[in-house]
Amino acid sequence: MAIEFKKLEYDSSIFNPMQGFEEERQTIEVRFDPLTGVRRLFNVDLAEKAKHVNQPTDENLIKMIAEKTREGCFFCPENIEKGTPKFPPDILPEGRLRKGDSWIFPNLFQIYEISAVGVIGKDHFLKLDQFSVEMFINFYSMIIDFCRTVHSRKPELKYAAFGMNYLPPAGSSVLHPHNPVFMTRNPFPYLDSMMKESQNYLNKNSINFWQDLIDTEKELGERYVGRTKSVEWMASFSPISGNEFTGVIPGKSNFLEFDKSDIEGIAQGVTKILSFYKNDLQKNSFNYVVYSGPLGEKNNSFWSNIRITTRPNFSDNYVNDIPLATLYFMDNFFDKMPEYLADRLKEYF
Repeated sequence: MAIEFKKLEYDSSIFNPMQGFEEERQTIEVRFDPLTGVRRLFNVDLAEKAKHVNQPTDENLIKMIAEKTREGCFFCPENIEKGTPKFPPDILPEGRLRKGDSWIFPNLFQIYEISAVGVIGKDHFLKLDQFSVEMFINFYSMIIDFCRTVHSRKPELKYAAFGMNYLPPAGSSVLHPHNPVFMTRNPFPYLDSMMKESQNYLNKNSINFWQDLIDTEKELGERYVGRTKSVEWMASFSPISGNEFTGVIPGKSNFLEFDKSDIEGIAQGVTKILSFYKNDLQKNSFNYVVYSGPLGEKNNSFWSNIRITTRPNFSDNYVNDIPLATLYFMDNFFDKMPEYLADRLKEYF
């Protein structure tokens, strides 16, 4: 076992007016990502702040917005063919790709060589526990087909990723469930860092980092959650965002290597985690991302992986969760420990 889960603690004291100005000592735990070395901060006392800052889901507001935006929604089935863009023929001759109720077409505003929108299904709004495994299997299969088709015509676009922004607190401008899909000739910055550090880890330790991560997490049992088909799931030791879980697809370095078991495993795992977010944590907004190494190139040091996280609940006065320290110091801080989250999620696996 070469992997190191490095952490340290320090105390900070204040004289708290809510406690009659008695001295209050708080413990901050600092964790370092076992691959990149980036630090994350934990203070369980932040949970008290969260009670006052984080608002519960405003179901009436969501219902009102869903009803208001349903008419004229470009992503709803009756409007897709007349209201969404098409790809040029050299990328996708048919302009758009469809599989069942899922569609993929260009984003109106491009940020990479390919910036696409994948519509998951016909429903304009879904609660987190209403996303189905079958829905995601159909959708993910379509995305992989799309990446394969585009890469065959534009082999220089070998870096791909897709993910989800659900509801405005997660960065979504459209309520209808959808995924951004990106393809580019240069690796995304964080992906580039993961791939380089994975190669460094292999060179130094003669073992694949991702295999070592899975084996070690299983052995420790503190953060390992379970397996869905081929995909291994665990709470992130040093997360990027709150309530985060990591999924690893063993032996698969890029999307073009995915098989039926991989796609089903991602779909099953994501739906279980979304149900956990809604029913256990009472959350309704989330992001996830699925990373891929270079398409069509076998990479022995990097395995495709998934990150999924909650965002603030959608309410009329929700508080953003990316303050100054996160934005400009790149210091992320959390109140819920990964070990607690893993223990709770196990009930859904």
